[in-house]
Amino acid sequence: MLLLWDTSRVSCEVLEVGSQFIHVQALCKVTQVSFVATFVYPVYCILERRKLWDHLTTVGTSLTLPWIILGDFNCYSSCNDKIGGVPLRPYDVNDLLKFRMALNLEDALPWVLSLLGPMVPFGQSWIVPL
Repeated sequence: MLLLWDTSRVSCEVLEVGSQFIHVQALCKVTQVSFVATFVYPVYCILERRKLWDHLTTVGTSLTLPWIILGDFNCYSSCNDKIGGVPLRPYDVNDLLKFRMALNLEDALPWVLSLLGPMVPFGQSWIVPL
């Protein structure tokens, strides 16, 4: 993973780097708001991902600043998220669900999508009509 930022707008201190994540503390120079951000790209193997969720659960319990976790989680958050292919089993979503519940984390995607307005399918992606 590579993490870049605009130093004129954000000051960033790298707190920890792992094979599946980069954990930083950032300060927005415009608003003077400090927050913690974790950028994740977990491996596909459930057992290896479980190590990431366990570690981030430990990290999350000690944070006092707002925290955002961003990235490609390489897993589904519910059995209803997947369309087509082999159906998901509860086992496939349990680890991420337990992680979210342990830290009372919310999925921001529905909120972000509500800001964007109606979307239309475009191949494998979704676009917002202008």
